Amino acid sequence: MRRAQGAIEYLFMIAAALIIILVVVRYLSRSGIEQGTRIEQTAGAINETLNELNRSTAG
Repeated sequence: MRRAQGAIEYLFMIAAALIIILVVVRYLSRSGIEQGTRIEQTAGAINETLNELNRSTAG
């Protein structure tokens, strides 16, 4: 009976570790998507500013 209890405890520890890993991976993937969106928005804003500067100096 002791072996079965030890095996079950071991399986629960593995399950807990897998759940923690899953949560971390999801958090990191969402964070990466948000950073990509921010980079695109910033690049667009920089592009607009440079275009406005170009128009104002050309005219």
